[in-house]
Amino acid sequence: MEKEELTFLARNFGSIYFTIHEDSFKFLKKWRGFYKYLFLEMNTDNLVSRSVKINKIGGFCVDLSHFKVEARKWSEEFEYIFKRRDISRYFTCNHLNGYSLEKNTDLHTVKSLKDFNYLTTLPKFLFGNVIGLETDNNISEQLKFKNYLSRLLDDYFLPKSEKHP
Repeated sequence: MEKEELTFLARNFGSIYFTIHEDSFKFLKKWRGFYKYLFLEMNTDNLVSRSVKINKIGGFCVDLSHFKVEARKWSEEFEYIFKRRDISRYFTCNHLNGYSLEKNTDLHTVKSLKDFNYLTTLPKFLFGNVIGLETDNNISEQLKFKNYLSRLLDDYFLPKSEKHP
């Protein structure tokens, strides 16, 4: 995307989270003025490009199912993210989709609510305040997912006294 497109999205829709990938660091200069709104979604190729400089941008957009896959592999991406776990400003936003334990892969078409249960096995530092549901399911199904995920994450994060009845 060009800087003008980011400006358009920010002005017209209030967008403040833009996801980039590792190879995007080659083009970082063209997005000057937007660095703090750029969030890195890591690749899943067991390699972290030397051009990646997380300190130059807003932080990570951790794709939670990708993190689960990479954690089980103990990959370069997993280590890169995990080493920065104490820098809370890096963990602002996420992508969320399903996960298959049997295949150790992300699921963009979710067939069961149980495909989200992996979330409670992830370290809490990963979760930002903004989570984008990233599934290919229809809107009706996604609304059911939202309700389920709200309860699941409330149960995971809230003290017992603040949980749903």
